[in-house]
Amino acid sequence: MTTSPSPSFTNDDITSSYEGTVTSSNYRRLGYDRLTHGVYGHWPPVDPGNEAESRRPRLLTHVRAVLAAHLSTRAVLYGPTAFHVLDVALPERLQDWTHCHLLVTSGVNRPHRQGVIAHRRAYDLSTLRTVDRFPLLHLVDHLLQLLGATDDELVEVSDGLMRRQHPLLTQSDFTQRLLQLEGATGIKALRRIQRWVKPGTDSLYETRTRMILIRSGLPCPEVNFAVWCPSAGRTYHVDMAYPSAKVAVEYDGAVHVGDRRHMEIDAFRRRDLQEAGWIVITVTSAQLRRPDTLVRSVETALILRHASRLP
Repeated sequence: MTTSPSPSFTNDDITSSYEGTVTSSNYRRLGYDRLTHGVYGHWPPVDPGNEAESRRPRLLTHVRAVLAAHLSTRAVLYGPTAFHVLDVALPERLQDWTHCHLLVTSGVNRPHRQGVIAHRRAYDLSTLRTVDRFPLLHLVDHLLQLLGATDDELVEVSDGLMRRQHPLLTQSDFTQRLLQLEGATGIKALRRIQRWVKPGTDSLYETRTRMILIRSGLPCPEVNFAVWCPSAGRTYHVDMAYPSAKVAVEYDGAVHVGDRRHMEIDAFRRRDLQEAGWIVITVTSAQLRRPDTLVRSVETALILRHASRLP
């Protein structure tokens, strides 16, 4: 990638040179794409059959190009762009794959270019960090930038920072940063939802399922609960569990639909859990759109288990 004169910017897969060899008049002839004003490189290919998978690589390319053009502003990523770059799932309503959101400190002119939304306010320089050469703030600070997010949406994203695999944030870091952000805009909402945030989940939809159960008045299930199955001689981790009642709630994202091997594995897993005395309730995306049926199924299972233990 090349751009007009400015400090150099390099990345493992994109290089910006400022020698003037690629310009607005010759970039097509030289085989380059225009990534943003004055910045040229190559867009990653788009898979017509799966455009959703192409969104993030193209956004990363766009963000790198924008940062290359604005090195002197000490801009950091903001809001949805920060989470997309980190590959943290956002509720669909909060996603923005079209724009690069930047935060510049007070006293710095906002960048004005197509595909860029610039936000200006003072930020804590001590929280600056880089991830894969992308400039970011403390991750809790980026939660505050999800303007208009509901409490449940904030829980979904917060859980996403503390995944079971490759967590980006610990619960203690989350709590400590909330204390440091006394008086910040939006901090009351994060403190309000703090008790519902759980580390160790695997997907946004698991969190959405859990919040539906909580909002209905049911107890909060334990997440990623370990269940020993004697018949299989192994331990399974269920998405959500009511251990005393031996009721498990599992979100099925249908990732392996049509994959016979994984379907067999899932079937044996359910059988092993049932032989260990567990009721397993499987939740799909369609059922999340009708939360009353989900709540009724879980509530019925809990009532039956309670009734079976009465003298």
